[in-house]
Amino acid sequence: SEDAKWGYLAGAARRGQILTGVVSSIVPSESGNRSCAVELEGMRVLIPYREMTFREWPADELPPRSVHAFMQRILGATVDFIPAGVDVRNRAAVGSRKAAMLKRQDQYYASGRVQPGILIACRVLAIGNNTMTVEACGVDTEIFARDVSWEWFPDISDRYSTGDLVVARVMSVALNEETGRYSVDLSIKAASEHSDKLAFEKLVPRTNYLGVVTGSNHGLFFIRLQDGANAKTRVYRCKEYPSKQDIVCFHVTSLDEKNMVAKGFITRIIKRHDRLR
Repeated sequence: SEDAKWGYLAGAARRGQILTGVVSSIVPSESGNRSCAVELEGMRVLIPYREMTFREWPADELPPRSVHAFMQRILGATVDFIPAGVDVRNRAAVGSRKAAMLKRQDQYYASGRVQPGILIACRVLAIGNNTMTVEACGVDTEIFARDVSWEWFPDISDRYSTGDLVVARVMSVALNEETGRYSVDLSIKAASEHSDKLAFEKLVPRTNYLGVVTGSNHGLFFIRLQDGANAKTRVYRCKEYPSKQDIVCFHVTSLDEKNMVAKGFITRIIKRHDRLR
């Protein structure tokens, strides 16, 4: 019953118990401050922005735009929180994600359970163009696209979404002596074997392959070959400048066996990506 559910929530608040819900909306207030609404079995718990993140800003100021943008991106994410106050009669509750994160850090980091080299389950909080933000046992951290997969791809959103659960390898752990809080460096790619090995070994130099441009950086093009291997080049022998997600013909001239990357040049653009789609 509803009374039983809200009674359980009130008991969790008294015990300081960590609960888990889904960020469903952003709720403004008359003062201009905002809260995130977290849904748990039909109950809504409001968590003020200041209790959702370790980011700090002056007490007399509204949250920075960057904080509001982050809260918008984590809609749909699964988060831990500790209920701080529950009004059973009026079906209202407030909580703190920050308190839950600190408790998780004590359980997993301060105790030494999280060490470099281990695999750890992470919740995907937000997806950006070249990064994804995940929460790993009470620590929010960014994973760059280069550490997401052995396979090159145009956008992280093609592979992951907010709310997903991923497994990553812990690369390093650090403690900030001033704040007493932890940070962690993670790699999803390092949590698995190189998936392109067989495809890379089948590539034949002086042969053309179909591929998709996954991105470019200062004139260096990154291509995902249709045969299942990565390639890169600074050379293109077509009239138009190749762009992200264009389908191209790539001529392999040599193989970088250490990094498992094919080298060569783009001979032509087969199909331009429809950027209005």
